[in-house]
Amino acid sequence: MESVRVVYNIPYAVPFSMMIAIYFYITGLHMGFYTTSVVATLLGKREWKPIGKIGAVGAVVILCIAPIFLLVDLTQPFRFWHLFVHLNVTSPITWGTYFLTTYPLIGLFYAYFVLAGRQRPAKILGLIGFPIAVSVHGYTGFILALSKARAFWNASINPILFLVSAMVSGLALIVLIANVRYRYLTKNETQEQRDADFAIIRTMLTMLTVFILIDLVLLGSDMAVLGNSDIDSWEQLKVLTVGEFGFLFLVVEILVGEIIPLGMLSFKRIRESFWGINILSLLIMAGIFAMRIVLVMGGQHIQLH
Repeated sequence: MESVRVVYNIPYAVPFSMMIAIYFYITGLHMGFYTTSVVATLLGKREWKPIGKIGAVGAVVILCIAPIFLLVDLTQPFRFWHLFVHLNVTSPITWGTYFLTTYPLIGLFYAYFVLAGRQRPAKILGLIGFPIAVSVHGYTGFILALSKARAFWNASINPILFLVSAMVSGLALIVLIANVRYRYLTKNETQEQRDADFAIIRTMLTMLTVFILIDLVLLGSDMAVLGNSDIDSWEQLKVLTVGEFGFLFLVVEILVGEIIPLGMLSFKRIRESFWGINILSLLIMAGIFAMRIVLVMGGQHIQLH
């Protein structure tokens, strides 16, 4: 009797699309903006006020844009309201839904008080909103960390890695904006005021260096665990190094987004150059964007069936 071979064409589902990677990136920018603004407001010094305003306004604008990518990703976006009525207190998505709707109101009032120069209510609202702002981005790390079937996601380090990388990208964008402001909008200030403004940029570049180093340590720890765990983890590591996502991870994220900017930051001439600061800021932002793509799309690359 002649045997018959039946081949089933089973499609491989990718639950998270590129829209989710973009959403993660944008919420990360928001957290970096808000955190930097709150620090600037709490310091209460004149030279930090422009940074406080940039961060406060930028955080609100960015967080208003972010949910658009979530709605686009939904196959039925007009059913988003189900998240508010079908609650699951053990789900980070449920918590994230309320964080995303609570923070904009707090952030809007915070930005108003910062722009109006009302320091006391700005400091109070800044402190109240800080844990919520952190949670707006931190919950995304928990979404991935609780996915037990995916080796790259199911790591307790992911929420912390999300927050640190958010500070890196947010700081890089604020440095870029502050640098452009210093170049074109402070010409009428006294030399003393201009020196104070540039000193703030130097301080943020130092902060940026520290956060990049922390990010590299966390990434190194994550890769070491992947390389010394089970077979699925080893296969995931190969995807990130010699596989389809090798270029994006090793070259764009690590080399272009972190190693090269760190090298540039080690030279005083570059740190005090208008174009040098702009270029290293853009490289860092590109690297963190690549990280979001690698984490979301690369984490789904290995089939589960």
